[in-house]
Amino acid sequence: MNKRKNIKRSLLKFGFLVPAIFFFGVSMLIPFLLGIQVSFTSWDGISQKMNYIGLQNYANIFSNSDILQPMKNTIYFAILITIFNNAVALGLALILNKKFKGNSKFRLIYFIPTCLSTVLACFVWKFLYREVFYQVFGINSLIGNMKTVIPALVIISLWNGVAINMLIYLSALINVPRNLYEAAKVDGANVFQRFRNVTVPLIGPAFTTCVTLSLTYGLREFSVPMIATGGGPARSSETIAMYIYKHLFEYSKAGYGQAISIVFMVFLLIIGKTVSTIFRKREVEM
Repeated sequence: MNKRKNIKRSLLKFGFLVPAIFFFGVSMLIPFLLGIQVSFTSWDGISQKMNYIGLQNYANIFSNSDILQPMKNTIYFAILITIFNNAVALGLALILNKKFKGNSKFRLIYFIPTCLSTVLACFVWKFLYREVFYQVFGINSLIGNMKTVIPALVIISLWNGVAINMLIYLSALINVPRNLYEAAKVDGANVFQRFRNVTVPLIGPAFTTCVTLSLTYGLREFSVPMIATGGGPARSSETIAMYIYKHLFEYSKAGYGQAISIVFMVFLLIIGKTVSTIFRKREVEM
């Protein structure tokens, strides 16, 4: 009798998973498998026939110098957004972790930009760069300069999304026992020493999460440069994600674009796993 009840419970639990499994298969798994098939063809994305060309698309990735500029832009953007996102997010979290009047209001204010769409954020900052920066600082739009366009896009992305990591750091800081700070203070530790020897080791998991998320997000960035600059000027802000998009939909080279996306996905998995593993080991050492 109990065995039948256990079987029924198991079937009931599995029944709740069926819709999720179905939608995951339809929206993710099946397109992914079809994408792998497309990557071995010269399909243009429109015609009904697919001509299989084997590994030619994958070979073209490593012999095509056209991909180097988007790769450099992507790595540059990812490094900047990872450093500044985590630095600003941790700084804000440290400030908001202290008790002062209006603390909750400041938390809300810092989180508001994250609620805005990327499209709106880009239009707001395009106006600021074009009109306000020129009138106040006397400089032309930062997104119109090949040397400053990537840092300018980082600022937009930072303003629009830094609150996510801020909340993660803040949640970790709240869970740090106050008595540890008091004990360190009694032992004569200054502010920096308390931060280095108490705060950092105890919020290690937050560092792992935020750095990994920031880096992988930066590497696959698409929306901000696409909306703000379209990859310009002169491809100086074109990312790998944009490069893939253009080959899939604008250049009618779906097979080649799909091959790049497969290679890029593997690259992201390796980078994400490597960074996460390194920081996990650091957590143990700390």
